[in-house]
Amino acid sequence: MTLSSKTTKKNTSQHKHPRYVDCDNCSMRAICQPIGADNQAIDLTSNYLTRRVEVSTEQSSSLPLNQSAGVALFEQASPLTAIFAVCSGTFKLCQKNDDGLDRIVGFRFPGELIGEDALFLEVYNYSAVALGDNSVCEVYVDSLSACSQLAPELQQNLIQLLTKQSYEQQRNAHAITGKKSADCLLAAFLLNICQRNAKHSGNETEIELTISRQDIASFLGMRRETLSRLLSKFQHEQLISLNGKQLSLLSLNHLKQLSNQ
Repeated sequence: MTLSSKTTKKNTSQHKHPRYVDCDNCSMRAICQPIGADNQAIDLTSNYLTRRVEVSTEQSSSLPLNQSAGVALFEQASPLTAIFAVCSGTFKLCQKNDDGLDRIVGFRFPGELIGEDALFLEVYNYSAVALGDNSVCEVYVDSLSACSQLAPELQQNLIQLLTKQSYEQQRNAHAITGKKSADCLLAAFLLNICQRNAKHSGNETEIELTISRQDIASFLGMRRETLSRLLSKFQHEQLISLNGKQLSLLSLNHLKQLSNQ
């Protein structure tokens, strides 16, 4: 699916201007900058890169919707066309099992890649769904491959990008998985998403939590009622503050101890 880069102008005044991730803090940086020395740099990015494509529920009524969750950037099992870096907002990754049931397998925050594993599979391994009004930078794979033939350094940069992304995802998974209790699991999850968002916001203790409780519960493998009970418990113990979508971590040390970090 190719997304139009034109944004809907209607009701623009009602939406605050999004805060985009700084390019220096983006995982895609290795392949979206001119290559070569400063005095002989070659910029091929216009051949394969579209910057800040808006992904909004107002963008097009023809784009697929995942119930009330938002617009699908791409669908599971569809052919690979592009890889993406999140510029603003949050995406959830949904994967259908053999019974056709959806489960949440991850989230992506500003500066992180989406769809990079499809470079091996040649189809997308999950659906990426925008939680609210988001934006991405889009890299067309065929065009990138063609440019890599002309500039081998670009191919090397792509390998570096994928290696770094693999390391980051393994580290994120390790930070959450293998926890012995639901309390420990939730504490590790809250710390992880705030730390990842801090690369964009600069604030390690606060995040606008656009992820629903149902999606968090699905990702953590617990019942929604269990998650709600734990969130209430954490607030009562003054470990966190949750006011609407605004999440604040009030005691990093206690949360780290609870998560065994």
